[in-house]
Amino acid sequence: MKNLLIISSTPFSNLDLSEEIKSYIQDKKNINCEILNLETYDLPLFTPSLEIMIKEKGAYPEEIEVIKKHLISSDAIIWCGPEYNGGVSPIITNMIAWVSRTSENWKEGFDGKHTLICSSSGGNGKSFVKGFSIQLSYLGAQVMNESIIKTKKNGLNSEQFNQTLDKFCLSL
Repeated sequence: MKNLLIISSTPFSNLDLSEEIKSYIQDKKNINCEILNLETYDLPLFTPSLEIMIKEKGAYPEEIEVIKKHLISSDAIIWCGPEYNGGVSPIITNMIAWVSRTSENWKEGFDGKHTLICSSSGGNGKSFVKGFSIQLSYLGAQVMNESIIKTKKNGLNSEQFNQTLDKFCLSL
């Protein structure tokens, strides 16, 4: 059984998209889906000074360890996030900073993971997908060339949604 982690960076339209994806995939054999909504975790803002203080105490906040455990135990990851100012949402960047800084191998939560980037956004979401793809590839993820983008203006293309998810599931 493959473990698929679907990460939503917002509790609104991206969580809705995450649930649509889970609903579509959960009927596939040998894939266990779980959604992680980042806004339900109280992650502090990563700063080098805070990292030093936490290291001196000897333990990272439990929520960072929980998220890291989910990432490490997954076989594949689907990210659902909006485009913020033409880029990646701050909550995703913050989470990645914590996970990479609290691991022996800074890539361990991402390296080799089959990855799909999705967006539900007020804009077109393409800059988020492009920028985030570069970041995830740098972390060692196997990022799929296709993506799923749902916009306020155009909604969701059901045919493209199904084709992309079918292709992603075949790669697992």
